[in-house]
Amino acid sequence: MFDNVKSYFANFDGATNSCRTIALWVAIAMIVGFVATKLYIAVLGKKSVKYDETTLAAATKIVNGAWIIFAVIVAIAFIATFAGCYIADVAAGEDVLVPILFYPLLVAAVAVVASAITLFLKPTKLCKIICAAVCGAALIAVIVCMIVYYSSGDAVENNGGDVVSNLGLYLSAILVTAAIIVFAFLSDRHSKPLDTRTITFAAVCVALSFALSYVRLFKMPMGGSITLASMLPLMLFAFMFGPRKGILVGFVYGLLQAVQEPYIIHPAQFLLDYAVAFAALGLTGCLRTLGVLKGNMRAQFAVGACIACGGRFLCHFFAGAFAFGMYGASYIEYGAMFANIYFYSFVYQCLYLLPELAIVLAAGMLIMSSKNFRKQINLHSRACEINNDKAADGAVSEPVDGAATASDTIADTKNSEITDPDVKKVDA
Repeated sequence: MFDNVKSYFANFDGATNSCRTIALWVAIAMIVGFVATKLYIAVLGKKSVKYDETTLAAATKIVNGAWIIFAVIVAIAFIATFAGCYIADVAAGEDVLVPILFYPLLVAAVAVVASAITLFLKPTKLCKIICAAVCGAALIAVIVCMIVYYSSGDAVENNGGDVVSNLGLYLSAILVTAAIIVFAFLSDRHSKPLDTRTITFAAVCVALSFALSYVRLFKMPMGGSITLASMLPLMLFAFMFGPRKGILVGFVYGLLQAVQEPYIIHPAQFLLDYAVAFAALGLTGCLRTLGVLKGNMRAQFAVGACIACGGRFLCHFFAGAFAFGMYGASYIEYGAMFANIYFYSFVYQCLYLLPELAIVLAAGMLIMSSKNFRKQINLHSRACEINNDKAADGAVSEPVDGAATASDTIADTKNSEITDPDVKKVDA
């Protein structure tokens, strides 16, 4: 079976695969460059007598900002390039585009992105109501088009077979969705409304995750791809801003994934494989908001990432069993157990999700090992809370002369009670 694993380290078979290979090496080069830059600053701080701590902190802030801007530009270039490849493949007959699915999803994704930009530029109550109405209407249109597509019989004809169990799909979609939403709300009871800072971080993280989802390392023989830590930006956002905001941003990302490679044969399967599966990544921040493992940010992230990936696994597992379980019979040569829809789906999801999780944990632990990064998580998330508290109390957003902003206050008190104990322990 594993002889059929497709690698993308040097795969130039066609335009899309060539782009994936180039994107992979560009991403690796960026990672090496970023690590080298950070190491240079760290060595400079220890060896040089010309630069004091304040100068190095300012230089680190500039370097981090420059790398984020560069990463976003590269991400946009990746997305545009692969979108062009997809359109070219469809025109050449190498890929199939289903208009009744693709265009409503595209409109919904554009509506969500446009709403995010609008709220960033003008976060008024009227704008929020209008954006919510537009996005809600777009999502309803998506669901209606999916129901029409499935009811017409085109889904069965285009994909070569009917689903295993309609009831199983609907029940699992309802139960898993409800469980994720309830858990997110219970673990994040004091979540504040979205503000411009949060929307900005959300946009950057969605763009980075979406771009990285194109950067494949391997495609597994049964299906599913191992990417270059594509879940990590979304997980970091959820860890920073909490599960409620995390599942919302993950839901938006799920819509983009559906536009990227739509393989939809049932409305409930769409929810399980796309919208809810990636919304589950928002659970990464659950332990931090609950205060579990307080004092160990790395452990909070690692366990939270496992919980989030477990939620995504459940979504794909039920979709795989009830929508695609009939395909297990084609792998009967590797064992009679593959005829069982649950065993087939379990193996299918494990083959790509476990390596994905391992890569995310390795990259996450490497990032979390940075004391500066852990401080930034605390500073940005706390600044967001302070700004939202002021907005809720009717306070003016512009500081008066001589008054410190929320960020300034936090920076001045970075070793006080608002700083995570894990950061304190490292500083000591």
